Amino acid sequence: METARGAAQAERAANQVACLRILADADEPRTVGVLSEATGLSRPTVHAVLDDLLDAGLVEPTSPATAGPGRPARAFRFARETGLVAGVDLGPRGARAIICDLSGHRVGYAELPSNGPADLSLIPRALQAAADAARCASEVSAGSGGAEWRALDAAAGSHGGSSASSGPLDLRRLRAVGIGLPGVVEADGRLRASLATPGLVGLPVGELLAKELGVPVVVDNDIKLAALAEQRGGAGLGYSDVVYLQIGHRLSVSIVLNGVIRQGRHRLAGELGAQRGMRWTRNAQRGQLVWSSRPTGAEVLTAAAAGDAAAQAELQEFCQQIAPRIATVLLVVDPEVVVVRGGPAADSSALLRPLAAAVENELVFPERPPFAAAALGREAVVLGAAGNAFDRYSSDIYGVHDYPSPWARITHHEVERTTT
Repeated sequence: METARGAAQAERAANQVACLRILADADEPRTVGVLSEATGLSRPTVHAVLDDLLDAGLVEPTSPATAGPGRPARAFRFARETGLVAGVDLGPRGARAIICDLSGHRVGYAELPSNGPADLSLIPRALQAAADAARCASEVSAGSGGAEWRALDAAAGSHGGSSASSGPLDLRRLRAVGIGLPGVVEADGRLRASLATPGLVGLPVGELLAKELGVPVVVDNDIKLAALAEQRGGAGLGYSDVVYLQIGHRLSVSIVLNGVIRQGRHRLAGELGAQRGMRWTRNAQRGQLVWSSRPTGAEVLTAAAAGDAAAQAELQEFCQQIAPRIATVLLVVDPEVVVVRGGPAADSSALLRPLAAAVENELVFPERPPFAAAALGREAVVLGAAGNAFDRYSSDIYGVHDYPSPWARITHHEVERTTT
């Protein structure tokens, strides 16, 4: 009896997911007949599913179509604006926040600089700033027929689709929040160690923010979230096993295996800088990269791409120094692709070529993964944080079991892979 009941519940959930996915992917309402044809479910079954989704507040009926003879067909739309999911990237220089509707479309975005050491109070402020940005855009839209809203939306980096920001964003509609922090983050959301945000070390970040925001909060390492976002919707899309290498103020590595962030028993997977005495390069100082030809790595990369001989020489020497460590990771993991973020995507080939060549010189076997330029840029962490919240709390967000996270919309990006 219990087995039969469980099978019926699983079938019912699967039917709900099938119908909801059709509605979520549609820009216009869909009738029962269209849903029946698209899902292969009978019309009575679709009617029953829609009743469940109506009760859950996930769909709503629209004005019946009146064209043609006979009784008007009932049509339904995905009520994507009834809930919100957010992601926040908090670092030593400030916070970046994104707010998505239930379909994964971006409806609010903001960046706040930090006036001092990183503080948790910056997270709710960043969320409110993202909501206010959407409010300002919607007010402009209301007075201009929407042209300015579309311009602002595009400037803020919106990825298209119908937006739910036709009115001010109410943060009381938040259903889950994902947070990205630099450092070692425990499974319960406590920051165990961090060179970038030492003032937050030891704090139960997830617990504190969940209490303040009143919604479930999931916290993870920022580089791991960037790797996840690139694997789900960036340069690693289509690959299950990805090594992500970020070359910024410091060097960071994260690994995604079988589509899941590799954490390790003590959440230390990829933390190569935790090895005592380990230095990526000779000019690294307390983990920070120091450059001679230009002030920052991104500027060195841009100069090298433009043909500057000194920058090219420094970049080539840098790649030769880090190649043995990268080769070791590749031999341990044997990934399908290595995604590298080091500066502007347009300049990426100036880094990928010498890095791939230097790593190749370290390997005996000819088999090696391609090196691809990261596609999501500086937003990778905040996108990964939002997607991680969808992943972790899907049932709470939708009230439907096993509804897939909308990664395609969260990370929607015209990916042009630069590979070597």
